[in-house]
Amino acid sequence: MKKNVMMRVASALLVAVLLSTCVISGTFAKYVSEGSGYATARVAHWGVTISGTALEAFKTNYDNTVVTSTTEKLVAPGTNGSLAGFAVEGTPEVDVRVNFDATLTLAGWEITGVAEYCPIIFYVDGTKYTKAAGETVATFADRVEDAIRAYSTTYEANDDLSNVNDDLQVQWEWPFEGNDYADTQLGNQAANGNAATIELAVTCTITQID
Repeated sequence: MKKNVMMRVASALLVAVLLSTCVISGTFAKYVSEGSGYATARVAHWGVTISGTALEAFKTNYDNTVVTSTTEKLVAPGTNGSLAGFAVEGTPEVDVRVNFDATLTLAGWEITGVAEYCPIIFYVDGTKYTKAAGETVATFADRVEDAIRAYSTTYEANDDLSNVNDDLQVQWEWPFEGNDYADTQLGNQAANGNAATIELAVTCTITQID
């Protein structure tokens, strides 16, 4: 009798073990697939610097033929000059566009008997701009500004931007041969403390493009 009981207990334990093994197998044994990826990047270089100068546009001394008696820069018949340009440095790793903006101020260019008179000639990338008959000085200045603003250049990524220095060329001149009477009147007005003035400011902007 005891032997039968023991056999039954052993059988029950065996069944319990088998059932536990099935449960554990169902809990911890499973299909597993795994994949991984990795990516890294850095910020693209910009490093663009711009320094503009107009020191050579107007002078205090033109070959010792026109020399200021003060520290002010001068313009007179027979003088000329150019905007010195922009010192640009950098090799950005993005495409960029170079744009220019300009403000040309011509003040006091009026004389008795001739109304508004401005003999200054401008050249923007070789195109000549003069004040047309019947045109106001302000409108003339606007045309020169628009010509400068219309100039735009694009560069591809990794281009050396030092070439921007050659992109925009702006020159001016006051012809020696012209309206002698009107030129003399402007000079006399300057001597009497009423000098006409010229001011040209150009801004260079470099912007990333898509």
